[in-house]
Amino acid sequence: AGPHDCMNANNASDSAAIGRFIVSQSLAQSADAKRCFAAELRRPEVAPSGGWCCKSSSLWCAGCGHNFLWSGADEHVADNIPLLLGLPKSTAPCERRLPGELEAALCLVDRVSRRLKPLGFVVLDNLSQQEGDLVRSEVQQTGTLIAVEYRSAYGMSLLGFCLRGRRVGEIVSLEGLGDFYTRAGLPGVAAEVHAWHSVRRSPTMGPEAMISRYVKSFDVEDTQMGWLTGILLGYPLWTTAA
Repeated sequence: AGPHDCMNANNASDSAAIGRFIVSQSLAQSADAKRCFAAELRRPEVAPSGGWCCKSSSLWCAGCGHNFLWSGADEHVADNIPLLLGLPKSTAPCERRLPGELEAALCLVDRVSRRLKPLGFVVLDNLSQQEGDLVRSEVQQTGTLIAVEYRSAYGMSLLGFCLRGRRVGEIVSLEGLGDFYTRAGLPGVAAEVHAWHSVRRSPTMGPEAMISRYVKSFDVEDTQMGWLTGILLGYPLWTTAA
């Protein structure tokens, strides 16, 4: 593995700390979500595999759990992504602005390029010019990512990127997600998801919607559809259901 590759870093991740963080952002916030979560685990198609999310654990899998570290829900967690994921320190000879920001950014590029995270955003303000140039170079060298650099409504300089040609329907079953929200007692959300599922041949809505559409136009701070945020950013189901 190269100095910017985080593929093998998960072996050293702090799964206990990551698990506590995810629980704090999901089930602990809602008694209804707790009851729904317990009921989901008793479902025949779920119980043998241990969980609804990615069929690998009762609450989260390594894929979506690690993605959620970039959510910004906890500033301390966001500042310690390299430590939590056990990322190797970059050996790139460049000026460093903030500890760990370069490693976290390079890992994010790697995750998106390997289909572990649909959409990624790097805050360029947290990087030195040299660090930013290195991240841009990594994105370009993948040959598979679409990237857009822009300034958000909050004045932040961002680099957004996703895999070229990837669609919403490749990430999740909208029908299954809508059914889940029905069981979770959220009929309004369920209706919205099912409405998206019924849309056909549209590059902006429904299962054929292009992820690249949201590289710049999608603002996670303003969206009214938490379920769509979860899909696009690869978050655990229960952090959007609670």
